[in-house]
Amino acid sequence: MISIAEYRERISTLQKKVAENGLDAYIVSSEGSIYYLTGVSYFPLERPFFIIVRPASPPVLLVPALDKVHLSQAPNIDEVFDYWDYPAPAGRSYGDKLANLLAGVKKLGVEPTLPVDINQHLSTFSPRALPLVEELRVIKSDAEVAMIRQAAHYADTAMQKIMQAAYYGVGEIELFSQGRAVQMQIMKEVGYDALTTSIQMGAWPAPLSAHPHEFPSVKDRLWDGPNVAMTFMRVNGYAAECERTFFTAAPSSQVKDAFAEMTKARNKAFSLLKPGVLCDEVDLAANGYLRGKGYGQYLLHRTGHGIGLGNHEGPWVAEASGEVLRENMVISIEPGIYIPDIGGVRHSDTVLVTRDGYELLTRHPVDIKALTITGARPLNRLRGSIIRRTLGFK
Repeated sequence: MISIAEYRERISTLQKKVAENGLDAYIVSSEGSIYYLTGVSYFPLERPFFIIVRPASPPVLLVPALDKVHLSQAPNIDEVFDYWDYPAPAGRSYGDKLANLLAGVKKLGVEPTLPVDINQHLSTFSPRALPLVEELRVIKSDAEVAMIRQAAHYADTAMQKIMQAAYYGVGEIELFSQGRAVQMQIMKEVGYDALTTSIQMGAWPAPLSAHPHEFPSVKDRLWDGPNVAMTFMRVNGYAAECERTFFTAAPSSQVKDAFAEMTKARNKAFSLLKPGVLCDEVDLAANGYLRGKGYGQYLLHRTGHGIGLGNHEGPWVAEASGEVLRENMVISIEPGIYIPDIGGVRHSDTVLVTRDGYELLTRHPVDIKALTITGARPLNRLRGSIIRRTLGFK
């Protein structure tokens, strides 16, 4: 858990950054940033929330009237103001309330993710977009690392459940359904904040696995070729991911070769991980290696990304990224090869950058033998048949 003292320190550090940038005030508006600074979970829908941070005075919250009591739980906010609703009559909208709270401000900063419609209400202040909270979030505290480590444990747990449920011809619905068991385990072992916990798990069957952002149907089944299993966890606020290429039938020589080269590319990236290394260099080590082996036409994405409150955030382990690895950053390493009409091969791990190198926080096996499912598994087949018949699937 994150302590109240740490939440207070986060606000204090942000106030120093506001001063360093010569701002009179800074507006925090994204859901993730507000949660990072206060530890209070909420669901904004169409009603925006704001923290106004000044260099030398306590921060204040502006929230919908509906949420004022709940957001008053924030341990490090001096006062909570409210507006009526969205939309609201003149004098009672968030735009009117913001204008009142920002009276006298000449130099205003905002988050780069501020929506255009909110920015229009602030146009008279000529706000500067500055990623001040993002810069704080990129380095994890020891408490945050512990939370991510916990999420990584459940990502591994979920991956193991996928492997235990798999067989030749397994239905996608059978793999999706494993999420319920993981959810119950989290509830039992560590508690469950429904607003900051999510469980996404399943698999891309071949050849769909060559299109990692084209999501499978619950009616799909896994037969020959490389399948890519994914477990994206967010457990009580903090995230982790694990992905594995696996097989429900013996892979072809072409796929074995691609799998071997993907593994070597991962190892190239891992060999560089330590503080002071450019993210661009890590991407070049992995994807550059694959291009050199003739797989350039089969690459679709960067080598990795940051992980924290979300599954995708900075730093970006990508070509042309100027970001430098630092101790207690958490990233993914996930170079992939995507061959049309055959499928994709990709592993992804959640990785902590340490003082001298790195630590794998997700630890599910990565070798092709462990990831090739053999055996009839008659009970799994019977269970799958019942599930599909119940849902009207073939």
